[in-house]
Amino acid sequence: MSFYTDTATFNAAGAQSALSYHRAGGTAKALPAWIVHPTSGSDAPPLVAIHGISRGAQEQAEAFARMALKTGRTVIAPLFSHEDWRGYQRITNRYRGDRALLALLRRLEQTGIVATDRFDLFGYSGGAQFAHRFAMLYPQRITRLHLAAAGWYCLPDRSAPYPYALGTTGHDEASWGCRMAGNRDAFLGLPLALYIGAEDTDRDPALRSTVALDAQQGFTRLDRIRTYKSAFEKQAWDRGISPRTSLTVLHGCGHSFADCIRIGGLDQHVFS
Repeated sequence: MSFYTDTATFNAAGAQSALSYHRAGGTAKALPAWIVHPTSGSDAPPLVAIHGISRGAQEQAEAFARMALKTGRTVIAPLFSHEDWRGYQRITNRYRGDRALLALLRRLEQTGIVATDRFDLFGYSGGAQFAHRFAMLYPQRITRLHLAAAGWYCLPDRSAPYPYALGTTGHDEASWGCRMAGNRDAFLGLPLALYIGAEDTDRDPALRSTVALDAQQGFTRLDRIRTYKSAFEKQAWDRGISPRTSLTVLHGCGHSFADCIRIGGLDQHVFS
């Protein structure tokens, strides 16, 4: 692996660190990542932050840097480039974004940058779609799941075929629903923190809109995150699991990651 370090240095609570960019050698599908690694670390797990379709990995690393350094926690922000990773949110594409992320974490651990056996997982918008599907495949790797402003969700029930829920059809993709359903109890036992802007109610072009999806999950991201929370909790209770969920509505914010940080204090909520 080659290492490239940005010139920016962050300081908080007596700690400092450069924001570094780690580019993996080998195949084009090997993920690079922006990393904030405090000089004064803690035993807390790292935070893996997954960007949305704007590919703002560096933006997320910089946005979380202040709280990362204040708490001594490492932030890892992988970059799923538009050229190499179209549709990375679905996980089921043939290049398997889940495996690419696991390979990145292995490389970071092997080079001594950070222990990544278990980690908090955060995703914003399209990144939240990736994050909750990844967590259903690998719940044993996740300490806490943070989902912010996803456009739509794979509900953890059998109410529809995958990818809208874990039901099955005659299509090959249905096997993914079965795989995720096999880990459902472990997934439903995870601490789940949900975040959404109070004004995230626009039906913009990036929001998937079909008659069936609107009927199942609602018309806006605000509607859909509430639907997801209810479905998650119902499945947990039905399976004898006490859900550990929270929903934080960020007032004054729409569908802007920058505003959710600047106005809504999203970074503080994630690190609390």
